[in-house]
This record gives sequence, structure tokens and C-alpha cells, in this order.
Amino acid sequence: MMENKMTGYASIDKPWMKYYEGIEFTPWPQATLYRSVLDANKDYLDETALIYFGRKYSYGQMFEQIDATANALKALGLEKGDVAIFSLVNTPEAVFALYGANKMGVVLNLVDPRSDVKTWKHYIEQVKAKVIVTLNLNYPIVEKAIEGTTVEKVVVVSVANSMKGALKLGYKLQSRKETPKITYSDRVLTWNQFIENGRGTQAEEAPYAPGTCSIMVHTGGTTGMPKTVMISDDRLTQVIWSYHWTGIMFARQQTWYNDLPPFIIYGFGICTHAVLLFGLQLILMPKFSPEDFPKWFKKYKPQHVAAVSEHFRQLIRDPEVQKMDLSFVVSINVGGDALPVEDEKQINQFFEERGCPYNMIKGYGMTEVTSGATSSSPTMGSNAPGSIGIPFYRVTVKIMDPDTLQELKYNEIGEIWINTPGVMLGYMNDQEATDEMLYTDENGDVWVRTSDLGLMTEDGMIYHKGRMRRIYITIHDGQGAKIFPQVPEDAMRKNADVEDVSVACRFMKDSTFYEPVAFVVKEKDSAKTDEQLTEELKKICEDEVPTYMHPVDYVYLDTLPLTKNGKVDFVTLEKQAADMLNA
Repeated sequence: MMENKMTGYASIDKPWMKYYEGIEFTPWPQATLYRSVLDANKDYLDETALIYFGRKYSYGQMFEQIDATANALKALGLEKGDVAIFSLVNTPEAVFALYGANKMGVVLNLVDPRSDVKTWKHYIEQVKAKVIVTLNLNYPIVEKAIEGTTVEKVVVVSVANSMKGALKLGYKLQSRKETPKITYSDRVLTWNQFIENGRGTQAEEAPYAPGTCSIMVHTGGTTGMPKTVMISDDRLTQVIWSYHWTGIMFARQQTWYNDLPPFIIYGFGICTHAVLLFGLQLILMPKFSPEDFPKWFKKYKPQHVAAVSEHFRQLIRDPEVQKMDLSFVVSINVGGDALPVEDEKQINQFFEERGCPYNMIKGYGMTEVTSGATSSSPTMGSNAPGSIGIPFYRVTVKIMDPDTLQELKYNEIGEIWINTPGVMLGYMNDQEATDEMLYTDENGDVWVRTSDLGLMTEDGMIYHKGRMRRIYITIHDGQGAKIFPQVPEDAMRKNADVEDVSVACRFMKDSTFYEPVAFVVKEKDSAKTDEQLTEELKKICEDEVPTYMHPVDYVYLDTLPLTKNGKVDFVTLEKQAADMLNA
């Protein structure tokens, strides 16, 4: 009956809704992030909330620390509506700080600790920040960035602060060469000094304010400074509650392993806030490391993991894991667009053969939709190999012709557009960029133009087919990073001997992280050899381009390949780059 009513257009037919039949759609919490977690766990204060290298915090202890942190932020002079910068990794202090700030209505400005001085200054000046809570390892950069700014206080957090006894001492000894010497003062405080200064101060709990910016997250810009995405409590909560409806078997006190950093919205929103909202035990890992993942997996035996595909590639190679009974695993979650089908099948087979009844859960999203918009399900039948699942309940996805802005029919490739209650509030101080990203149709519905290519089948399954804007995920200094090809391209074009250049990326050997390759067309009258020009281009990249965007190979062509529309054929270049590695 349903097939006879199909129009061929996904936004009208919504074929994915059949998977949600029988799901109980409980209402999401109408509360701040802090209050929603407190209300969900106030009757379970003795249960474990956080696990950090063997140290456990109960929910009761966690809330005590959150309250103490809110008091300490209040003592530094912060008030409701102020913006504070938090540049942290996964430690208990990060959890206390983020929820403590949210409790009192301070806006969380989440900053990557690896940002350079120029970017740091931009973030500070953009919001007139008075307080920064940052990792000790990147304090030397912060110290330079705060000169001549509005910053009044810096709170410095060590990864070792919440470690226990011998482990804490061992970490300090092991990392002493990397740990900078910091001169503490009235302006620069240790975490413990910061908390102590808050004693005797009482922070008031801020009221729930839907539609008001409570979180700022920074997207990597292809040119210029990153854009600042503004998100509200209610939009994040609605996205998180969507996972509640996907059939994932969440149960109180299950364990969730997280090494995805809290300065990305998925790391904080899904891998921290959702975990605590559902009453699970959150295993905090400060270093994002697929290579170390098998070790920690064997130690903690987590029931839930959200990671990149490289984590699982490393896991299934481990001889000891290969001998394990994995029936304790409930969900393994991974972003689907960079996951080869062959890897997906191999990983699923590995877990199935060892007793896990559920296939890998794949999803898709972006910061501008508050992390997630689609997901496959372990129980609802929406888990086709190679797909990125179906739209969340209350989310609509359609495939659009990017030139005509007309909706395409099933199985036609176009740009993925998303209508979601989790849509960002906008880019801070950048209405032009906001208008380019968000399209309001004749019905008043707001659509996020993802710049990603995909198709949808008649069953509502979405398949990612590449990127209109070229962004690739790599790894640098133990953390995920994004390669924007335009950044090295623009730098190399400054060389007078370069007529044109295009950077394409390929998977690193035995990895699902990318590395860049430069395809260069020399000026016809250039007297330089390929080798000479390569050395000059390498020097330009060393001076102007982040390390993880440096090309690993330079290829010289007479002309760049073009599509029928006269645009650079990136698909052909990507294939050529991959073939070079496999030759």
C-alpha cells in the first residue's frame, strides 16, 4: 500500500518512518544540560558516573564537584551570559568545568588545545573572554595569546590531577620533558587553587532558556579563521534524545569508552552528555589514540564505544582481542562516510564470530546540526552495509541538485540537505556565512546545506558519496584533525613557478586516516626542475601550513584533469594518489 503512494521524493514520502513503528517517543528533558543530568540521576547518587584510570566518581561525587566548580567560576567574577573558554581533553575536571559553567548560565566556548596563537587571540577577542580553563601542555601558547587581551584569569588543568597515587607519579615522571614550567600567580591558577578560591562563594542555578546560545564550537575554515557555531541547550538535547529512539540498548550503569575530545560537539554532546543523561558509566580517556585502543578495550571491556573506524581496525588486529568473548559489547558506533564497505563487513564479522549480536552503528552529522542527523540501528533493521543509516525521528533529509536547487528522486546523487530541530543558531558575527549554510524554503523550513554528496534509496537508507567541499580527516599529535586542501593550495600558488596546483587526499597505508598529495602544474617558462620546485613548495608549507596538511608527495602534471563542467576532477586525482601508494 505504501509503495503506491510514493511520490519519488524523500522529503514528501519519508520512507524511513517505517523503521520507527512501535517506538515509544518519550519527551526530551526541558532543562539545561546541568539540570537534565541532575534530574536523571538524583535517585542514583551512589552509582558510578566517571572512571578515570581506575579512579571512580559516583554521581553524587560528580555533582559535588560540579557545584564546587560553579562556585569557583563565580568567585572569578563570571556571571550568567558571560563566555568562558574551555580548552581541555577528557578528564574529570573537564566534566566538572563544563557542567559547572552550564549550571550558572556561562556560555561554553570549546577550543581545540592545538590552536595557534593567532587563532587563540581571535577566539579571545571575539567574545571578550575574561576566563580561560586550559590544559597545562598548551599553556605556553595561551600565555602568548592573552597578552593585551581581556583575559583576567587562566585556570590550568593537568591530565594527572585526578590520577591516583603511583599512577600519578609515574605519569609526571614520564611526561616531565613535555610539561612546561608555569609560573602561577593571582592571574594563573592551578585547578586546585581555583577550587579552593571558590569556597565560601555560592553560584545560583540559571533558568532554562531554550533558543539561547549556551555552547560555541569552532569549525575548521577552508580559508581564514574558523567559524564559530552557536548551539543552545535545547537543540543539543533534542539531538541526543534522538539516539534514545534508535533502538540502541542503553541501560543504567553500562560502560561507555570515550577518547573523542570534548572540544568537538560530538565528543561533548554525544560521548559525554548523552552518556551521563542516560545514567551510564563514562570511561574518560584524555588521549585520542586508535593505536592504544586495544589496550584499554581489554582493560575496561566497555559495552559501548563511539570512535573512528581506525580504532576498530586496530582492535581486530590485536592477538589477545582475537581470543576474547565479545558478547558483552552492546554498541560500536562510528561515523560512516569514511568507512569502506569491506572494513565494515570485516569488523561486523569479527564481532559476530565472538558473540556480539549487534552490527556496527554508523551515523552522519556535522557541527552545524549539533553533531548528528542520521544513524543506523542495531535493532530496527536500518543497517544496510555502506549506508549512513536513516534520518533521526523528527529529522528530514532530502537530496538536492546543487545547481538547480531542485529535489532529486531516489538513487540520484546530489547534495545532502537536512532539516532538524538540532540546527545551529548560526555562525557568530557572520550572517553571510550563516545564510550560505542555512536555506529557508517557501514553507519557512530551515535546511542545512551540507556540501556533502549522497543518495537515498526507496527504503530511506542514505549513502554518502563524497564531498562537494573537500575536507578529509587525519590524525595529528594523537588527536583527529581536518585537512582542508585549499589551505596548502593557496600557499603553494604564491610561488611564481606554479601555474596551478590541486591537493587530493588518500588513505594512509593500513589506515582510514588521510594524507595529502599535491598535483602541480608548472608555469611553461619555469626553469626549475621538479626537484627544485618541490623543495621550495615544502618550505612554503613549513612556514604557512599546519603540519598535518603538508603534502607527502608532489606530482607534476601538464594539466589538471577536468570534469565535463570544466572543474578540477578531484575523483581522478584521489584515485591517482591512491594508486601511487598501492603501486
